[in-house]
Order: sequence, then C-alpha cells, then structure tokens
Amino acid sequence: MSNLFKTYQKKKFLIADDFDNFIFSMKQMLRRMGAEHIDSARNGKEAIQKCISTHFDVVFCDYNMGDNKNGQQVLEELRYRKLLKNTDIFFLVSAETAKEMVMGALEYQPDGYITKPITQSLLQNRLDRLVEQKEALQDVYRAIDQEDYTKAISLCNQHLQSNSKYRALILKIQANLYFISGDYVHAKKLYEDIINKRPLDWARLGLGKVLLEEGNPREACEMFEFLIQEQPEMTEAYDWLAKAQKQLGKTQQAQTTLETAVSISPRALLRQKELAQISHANHDLATATKAYRHSSKLSENSCYETANLHLEYARCLSDYAQGDLSPEGQKLADEASRALSKIREKYKDEDQVQLQSRLVEARVLAGQNKDNDSKKVLQAAQKLYENMESSAPDLTLELAETLYALDDSEQAGKLLEKLAEENPDNNQLLHKIEELRDEPVSLKQRIKARELNREGIQQYEKGDFAAALDAFRDAMEITPLHVGLNLNLLQTIIKLNSKNMSQDPEIGRLLKMCFERLSALTPDHRQYKRYQHLLERYKAKAG
Repeated sequence: MSNLFKTYQKKKFLIADDFDNFIFSMKQMLRRMGAEHIDSARNGKEAIQKCISTHFDVVFCDYNMGDNKNGQQVLEELRYRKLLKNTDIFFLVSAETAKEMVMGALEYQPDGYITKPITQSLLQNRLDRLVEQKEALQDVYRAIDQEDYTKAISLCNQHLQSNSKYRALILKIQANLYFISGDYVHAKKLYEDIINKRPLDWARLGLGKVLLEEGNPREACEMFEFLIQEQPEMTEAYDWLAKAQKQLGKTQQAQTTLETAVSISPRALLRQKELAQISHANHDLATATKAYRHSSKLSENSCYETANLHLEYARCLSDYAQGDLSPEGQKLADEASRALSKIREKYKDEDQVQLQSRLVEARVLAGQNKDNDSKKVLQAAQKLYENMESSAPDLTLELAETLYALDDSEQAGKLLEKLAEENPDNNQLLHKIEELRDEPVSLKQRIKARELNREGIQQYEKGDFAAALDAFRDAMEITPLHVGLNLNLLQTIIKLNSKNMSQDPEIGRLLKMCFERLSALTPDHRQYKRYQHLLERYKAKAG
C-alpha cells in the first residue's frame, strides 16, 4: 500500500477520455492507490462543465478527443477561467508521439505528460512524486492562488531555510514571483545568483525577461540568442527574443524569430496569432495569410477564439487577393468569402461583427472587379451601420476604407471629417484618419508607394536629387494625397532647383500640385510645422 493511500482517499479525480475502456482501466488503477472520488468526462466540453460544477484535485485529460476540445485546449481554458489551482495536478494523456503535438502540449506546461498505454507502476510513480511535491509546498501554492505574492515569497524563504529537498523548484517559483509582482531588482539578483552557481536555462530565460522589462532590450536579445543557441527547441526564448526585437524596431527580425518558433511548435495559437499580426504589419502577406489560417483553425474550441481573429484572417486574405484576377487570386478571394460566411453564421447575433464581415466582403468583391456584387454588399453594410445606436470609431474607419476601395472618395472623406470633429483629443484616432486620407488605396498599392518613397529618401540622402524626384513623383501617382510624399517632393524640388524653379514647366506643374494639396493643412496636423518650414525656404529661394 502506498504511503499516500489516505491522501488519495480524500482527493477528487477526473478522467477525460473518449474511450470507455481507458476510463475503466484508469479507475481501477486509481482505486488500487486509494482513490474513492472518481468522475469521468467523454469530451473536452464535458470536462470543462464538470470542473465548473465540481473542484477536482487531479485531472487526467486525453489530448485527442475527436472534434471537440482537445486536452491542450481544456488545460488552456481551465487556467483561463481559474478553475485549476496551483495546488491541483493536471496530466495530459496521449497515445500520439508526433513531435509537433508533444511540443504543443508541453508548451502549456501541464504538471505531467503520460503516453498510453499506462501501467499501474508508471501511474503510481508519476502521481506519487507530484502529490508529494504539491503537498510539501501547498502553503506557497495557496498564497499564489490568492494572489498574495508577498506571503508566497516569504513562505518560499521559510522552505529554503528548512533545507527542503525541493530547493531548486522553490527558487524558480520565488524568482518568478518577484518578476510577476514587478520587483525586478530582487528577481534579477536571484536569477544572477542562481546562474553564478549553475547556469540553468530557466534562470537565463528569467534574467532575459527582467532585462527586457527594465528597458534593456539589447542585453535581453543577447541573453535570449545565447539561450536559443544552447537550447534551439526552447520556444519560449524565441517569443521573448521577438518581443525584444520589436522594442528595438527590428520587426523583420522579430518575424523571422517567430517563424522559427512556429516551425518547431506549430500548434501554439497565441504565437501563430502574433506571427500573423507582425508579418501583416511587415506587408508579408504570404506569411501572414498562412499564420492567420493556422491561428483561425487552432482557435476553434479555444477560449482565445474571438470574432476579431477570424475577421483579421479574412482582411488579410482580402489584401492578398486584391487586384489579383489569376486563379490563385480568385482562390484566395473564395477562401475569404467562405471565412466571412462562417463568421456571420457563428456570430449571427452580434451586429458589429455582421457589419464588419460585410465591409470586408465588399472589399473582397471589389478586388476581384465584381463591382455590382460589391455595391450590393456595401449597401447592406451601410444599412446596418445607420441602424446602430452608436458606432465605434474603428467601424467608421473601416466603412470609410471600404468606400475608398469602391471609389466613393467623397462619402469616405465626409465620414472621416465628421469622425475627426467628434474626436478632437484622440490623437491615435486622428493619426489613423490622416493615414487613411493619405493612402486611400489597397494595401498592395500602399506597399508599392512606400517602397518608392523609401527609394526617394535613399536617393535624396545620397545627393541624387533628380532620381529622388522621379521616385517621389512615381509614388504620388499611386497616393497623390499623401502629405508626407508631397512634402518630400517639395523638399527635393527646393534642393534640386534652388534658383530657376519656375522656369521648368514640369517643375512648375509639380509645385502647383503640391501647394494645392498642402494648402488645406491645419495647425493641428502633425506635418504642419514641416510644411511651414519648407514654405519659408521656397519663398526665400524663389525670391
């Protein structure tokens, strides 16, 4: 008989598996160990419901339970809902040994991972060891569950003074408690002390996180890069390296880092979502589409599933298919339409989602030159918009973006003007409005215009002002209203034609165009001071 026989008699167990034979076998083994309170669930959804109504001390959950929630998603949701305490034990169980499945499961850090078939001795050894550890440190875990981190840190000190055999684990818990409570000074010192005695990977990772939070992204990068070199499959280090790279403005490097992590462990939803967002921002639509596709699929049955995630997926597909009438472009547009239909069905009672899905669909159709269909969908969207008691600024922005895509610049401009008037103190929103006014075109066209603008800036910095002027002029053919581009062109003309600006008809035409577009700038526009400065320079040069 196990020394923990009486302990197991008091604990409540849950076995979640879709095979009755496995449940029966597990119950028999647990009863031999002393367990008396054993319940079962046939799928992930039922397991969650059982945990809502009853607190279980130990949960055994199969990874693959058909089309319902998998074991990883059950663990994810139990933690999200705070139904799983730190004093509890969660085992993921699986017959699968595929690397990507195992990596994905272990990333969520269950207390234990057991592969089928399970023997009595294996179960006894694994469970005994975990229960002993949880029982020994139950006061610390309870304080953490109560979010009393000061008490938990103090209890850790008491256990360390008593020479607990769990010293390494206690130090790891204590260092993390300092970190999550924002006490970076003590966290840093503890991590450094641990590393000086023994360079443990978790301590190096923790020190890198502290360095990043302290505002030292370069040092943090060095720590994470070293850790990845030593442990190339430590995916959490990649996540933190990408965060540090983003802080340094190295978004392309951050994307590459996340791509590597995703190749190691492709089933991590939040990482796929992060990769999708950063690659979309980097205008890498192929990578963004692939990552959004994965994150949308992974989110099904997950507590992290949102309408916005599916909408972002459809928006990315819309951007990617824009103007591409090839079979591949049509395929992407069809994929977007299917995704949008699914969204409307799933969120049929949410007016905002219904509106957003139709706005995206109108842009998808417009991008495939299906103008009549696009206008019909837009009309339906406008009715929804008008019937709303109040609309969030982002909805108005997306409506304006769609109107621009369907060549209704006048109505789009009026919407943006009214939105700016209603939100005079919202600088972030005003900046978005300016950006949309500057570039009321598809993402692919914006990317092309920005590439030409960058080329113009590079040529200007080299001193080749004629080449710079050509690049800025080509960019303005795509986005003629872009304030920054007009100012770049004006600055280049002033530099290139210091004395005889008015004698060249083409230069005169460009100058007239720039001034007409820039004359409407108001003092509250972020580029207004630059415009006034260039205007004074122009007047001085022109005499």
